[in-house]
Amino acid sequence: MTQAQVGDVIAAIDLGSNSFHLAIARVLENRVQMLHRVKQRVQLAEAMDAKGNLAEAAMARGLECLTQFAQHLETSNINQVRVVATYALRRAPNRHKFVNPARKILGTEVEVIAGSEEARLIFTGVAQQMELEGGSLVIDIGGGSTELIIGQGRSAKLLTSLDMGCVSYHDQFFADGKFSGKRFDKAITAAAQQLEPLLERYLRQGWDQAIGCSGTIKAICQLCADPNQPQQLTLAQLEQLKQQLIDSGGNQSPLLSDLPESRQKVLPAGLVVLLACFRTLQIDQMQFCAAALREGVIIEMSGDQDHDSVCAETVAAMERLHHVDSAHGQQVGSSAQALFASSPYHNRQRAQLVNWAGRLLEVGLSMNFRGMHRHSGYILSNSNLPGFTVEQQQLLGWLGRHHRKRLDECQTPELQLADSDGLQHMLVAVRLAAMWHLGRRKLPLPTISWHRNQASVALSHEALNEPLLMADIEREQQWLASIDWALELLASP
Repeated sequence: MTQAQVGDVIAAIDLGSNSFHLAIARVLENRVQMLHRVKQRVQLAEAMDAKGNLAEAAMARGLECLTQFAQHLETSNINQVRVVATYALRRAPNRHKFVNPARKILGTEVEVIAGSEEARLIFTGVAQQMELEGGSLVIDIGGGSTELIIGQGRSAKLLTSLDMGCVSYHDQFFADGKFSGKRFDKAITAAAQQLEPLLERYLRQGWDQAIGCSGTIKAICQLCADPNQPQQLTLAQLEQLKQQLIDSGGNQSPLLSDLPESRQKVLPAGLVVLLACFRTLQIDQMQFCAAALREGVIIEMSGDQDHDSVCAETVAAMERLHHVDSAHGQQVGSSAQALFASSPYHNRQRAQLVNWAGRLLEVGLSMNFRGMHRHSGYILSNSNLPGFTVEQQQLLGWLGRHHRKRLDECQTPELQLADSDGLQHMLVAVRLAAMWHLGRRKLPLPTISWHRNQASVALSHEALNEPLLMADIEREQQWLASIDWALELLASP
């Protein structure tokens, strides 16, 4: 991601499960100046089926909203736009039906981010606005997920995203709009069960202050407002609000009348999640912060925090965690990137991903050498990788899974990052680099020319006289042929 320059006007779009947000800002010398904010409640997660597929009506609302956002962007002289999508699109098997037209409307990639990455960006936004000192617990309740982050100063230490939010819990517990003590207790217990596995780690880490952000907590603050401390929430206030809602019997309660209709519907479910957080994590009081995910994206775009450095730190952490031979991994990554450089599908992002994939190919060795590529693919697909989008992580997992051995089961994923031909070029570059350094072999890299489904490799005389390398290349030719790829050998002049 290219960092913005001083004077640039930048925009961040947050495609949440309940609301879509557009934030426009100008990059100044030491800060960003917010120019414009737009929020629309879309409820993208509404009426998702049991598998998580988005409903047609919800997608139509979302695309209509993005058309309006695109009009704002056209009239604002934007230098750079970043679009991030959260729980609803992260979970949806049919997300391509929304992402593809959304990308055309906005003219840029839609980054579907993992829950841990969402949590990291939320904390970045809060830490910038509040200038945090000491330990802080940040909670963001969205439409489909809740993020909980503990940070020390501006550095996030624990990042968790749980599949519970105001829209999903409304559909599960309050779909008919009726309230009762039994329903509230059942919903709070369900949320507490999701919090239970992280309880010991979070209480051990500890914090000095609790901070809530985003629309659900803001609306609850409005309902519980203390004239002396309007941005503060206490457990007693939340318990009182719960009882008042129960006494009212349903979402026609006059308590909710000042809220937008769409917020009225889902607020009791959001209250359930917040109460579970207060009770389970033993929170006495919380202050509200207006910054959240979109501000975190803006801050990162402005250059205050280098996004590539976050990814680099993640790769280095994975190397340490899985005891990867980092010198060898860096050699494979650099070679894969050098081979890919002459591909017609080369660009900066793809080249960097090829490099990082090469560095992490051997994470599966920490499990077992036998089937190492399958282990690597699983680890890269399922680990928390701060800085990486869902698609980028999917690509790393796919490259890890298929970087060696047979390709009979290799199916090219459908990604925005590159089309099928481009992804295969990336895979061949990684496979050739891994093969070239097999057994820690150190030979000068060959030169390579690329065609749609063919690579012509010019080998040095030294390489041609390495019988083991030539046997590996012959076997690789057979494996690539199974996906209709040709590897042609030439002698260097």
